[in-house]
This record gives sequence, C-alpha cells and structure tokens, in this order.
Amino acid sequence: NTEEKLPEAAKPLADEVSLSKAQYQNAGIQSGLVQSRQISKTIKVNGVLDVPPQQLVSISAPMGGFVKQTDLLQGSAVTKGQVIAVLQNQEYIQLQQEYLETKSQYEYSLTEYERQRALAKENINAGKTLQMAKANYNALLAKQSGIAERLKLINISPSALNSSNIRSTINIYAPISGYVMDVNINLGQMVGPTDVMFKTVDPKHLHAELTVFEKDVLSIRIGQKVRFALANEARERTATVYLIGRDIDQNRTV
Repeated sequence: NTEEKLPEAAKPLADEVSLSKAQYQNAGIQSGLVQSRQISKTIKVNGVLDVPPQQLVSISAPMGGFVKQTDLLQGSAVTKGQVIAVLQNQEYIQLQQEYLETKSQYEYSLTEYERQRALAKENINAGKTLQMAKANYNALLAKQSGIAERLKLINISPSALNSSNIRSTINIYAPISGYVMDVNINLGQMVGPTDVMFKTVDPKHLHAELTVFEKDVLSIRIGQKVRFALANEARERTATVYLIGRDIDQNRTV
C-alpha cells in the first residue's frame, strides 16, 4: 500500500476550499486583473445645529403689564409649568371685576328666564316677555364665556375667582421644559402683547442641518451614518440621516 505523494504546491491547506469546474460556473465567479476601484467615498459638508419649530418657543404676555418679578438668566434651565415672570397691571383687576359682574347678571337672567318660561306654560305672560328674557339670558351667557376665555389667557381661573381673591398680578409659565436662549425684559419694564419676553429651547430634539452639493445628493441615503464635530470641540460625534430635502436652492445645494 503505497500512498501517492503530491508536490508541496498541490497540497490543500487546512483553511482552503476547492471548487470543481461545475461549482465554479454555477457560482458565477469571474476573474480579472488587479486594478484600483472606488468602493466608497466620503462627502465632506458643513452645517448648523437646529431644533424643530415646536421646540423653540417665544414667550409673550397675552395682556401687557409691568414686570414685577423674574429670576431667569440666559442659559437658565426651566421646567414646563414653572413660573418664569410675574406681571402687574390695573387692567387685570378691571377684567376680573367685569367677569364677576357679568356672572351675577347672568345668574339673575337665568332665574328670570326660567320664571318667564314657567309663566308662559300657564299662559300668564306674553310671548314677547319670554323672548326678551331669553335674549337677555343668551347675551349674558355669551359675554360671560368670552370674559372667561380672556381670563384663561392670562392664567386666571374663572371658576376659582370670587370677590375676595381679585388680584393685580398674573403669572407667566414656561410652556416647555428646556433652556432660556434670550431674556428681553427687566424689572419695572412695561411689556405689550406683541413683545417677546423670553425664548426657550428644548435640546432633546436637537439635530444637525447639513448643506450638501447637488452632485453629491444621489450618494445620500436615509439611515446612513454621519461623523461630525462641533466647531468648538475636538471629539467626533455620530448621527444618522433621517431626512433629505427635496428642493435645490440657488447655490445648487440641498
């Protein structure tokens, strides 16, 4: 029993796989010359950090007043519902008085309307009297509802309001949690309904907005990884492409 000896170059290696001619053809393997090819490329772009519009809030007072109190500074952290300023104005008192007077008139008109309805069922009063009572009741109901909504705008609860708790100040609350970007007021300043007192931002939805040239847009795909660094940092961060613009601006960028 003599074993055939193969030359060293023909001996299979332990991690080598050999294919028959049929397997080679079925796999569609093709051979070629060694050459340089671009397998991938890196696109270098610039951009800015931004937040969605719903995470950047300008805070104003629906009804102007004098700034009585505020402790906020630029960069301060705020929590949704936190009192960030207190305003004072005599008009707040007048609005509360008007609401309570209207509420009292409404309650009387409701009683009168119900009395006239009862009399009408017994044919004691004229139909015109009932109609006038109903019209007065509806008018006062609408007026009371309107003033109540105005009170809610300045953070005064109509249901909790009575003659013993009328006040000349209102609280301004933070609409979102985040950080203060701008503080545009100071103590004693008169602010109007159109004045922006604060700007707050919620950085949880911070994103990088990158400017890509038109020729490179076709190379960008949703889900691709992006390596970037901030201007004032040396370390590198990682992001994921989740949105690609559809419009090409005048600089031929997207």
